Amino acid sequence: MLTRTQANENDPSSSTVHRKEAEPIVIEGRYHILSVAVLADGKHVVSGDKEGKIRRWRIEDGKEVGTAMDAGNVVFSIAVSRDGKVIVSGTESGLVTVWNASSLSKVAEFQAHGDRVRAVDVSPDATKIATGSNDKTVCVWSLSTGEQLLRPLEHIFWVVAAKFSPDGHLIATATCDRDSVRVYDSQDGRVKVDIRVKVGSALNQSLAWASDSRRLFALSSDSYVHHVDVSTNTTLSRWRIHSSNNPRCVALVGNGTFIAASAASSVSFWDTASQKQIVTVIECPHRIWSVTLSPNYDLVASGSNKITLRALCGILPSHCFVDVSVPA
Repeated sequence: MLTRTQANENDPSSSTVHRKEAEPIVIEGRYHILSVAVLADGKHVVSGDKEGKIRRWRIEDGKEVGTAMDAGNVVFSIAVSRDGKVIVSGTESGLVTVWNASSLSKVAEFQAHGDRVRAVDVSPDATKIATGSNDKTVCVWSLSTGEQLLRPLEHIFWVVAAKFSPDGHLIATATCDRDSVRVYDSQDGRVKVDIRVKVGSALNQSLAWASDSRRLFALSSDSYVHHVDVSTNTTLSRWRIHSSNNPRCVALVGNGTFIAASAASSVSFWDTASQKQIVTVIECPHRIWSVTLSPNYDLVASGSNKITLRALCGILPSHCFVDVSVPA
């Protein structure tokens, strides 16, 4: 069921000079939603939950589309291909499944790890899958055959994030206990960069690539965003987000102008150049497990007990949306 929550007109934070916030769209999901993704058409959002189901929802009216995909175990992470044709899920049992995003049918399934899969990602050309697990490894697989393409990339603790760079040449990974964010060559598995940043236990949500594939943003467990040039292993900037209460998620707009960051049940937005907060913090009724931006960056979606979508044009100033498809 779709509900809309009316903004408080008496709240001065909702009436700043550049912002007339629209009502959020709230989709009543089932169980705890651990991962959300917006499909390339911008009309559907996909969720993975503790019940072990992946569901597709129509944004316009909040209706569930088709029959829920049954992953068999708790779905800790999902990812969609850039063309919107494929959904990949990772589960508590170590199983990775590839789904057809249109028919919602199972395309392939394989035992990727011996423990829960906390992170999955699809390469930009939709030929590879990266998976990260509690078994302390990251693996790279052929999306079409399920063949393992690289030796397992060994880590020192649970892997909670694995993200292909936008050009597909690199994979960034993070573990949740030790100070380690790494960048690997996606072709041969060589470590390119080892960054001493400790992230939290969020599920594939602590890292975000800039579209130039050189700059990486990491949200650390002490609530700082670290902006790193991976080509030189140099920290370009570092700033603290709005709250130290369980920082989890970071998402970056395509032109690199702003970041969305979550802590506990709130989301804030930050100018990446000035490291200044752009607007007041958005509060949600439940703890947030996942935050993502739509492919054309007009929506921010968060997953908790429900899926909440907000129109960014009603939240952020207009300069944030100049040439969003072009690297800053």
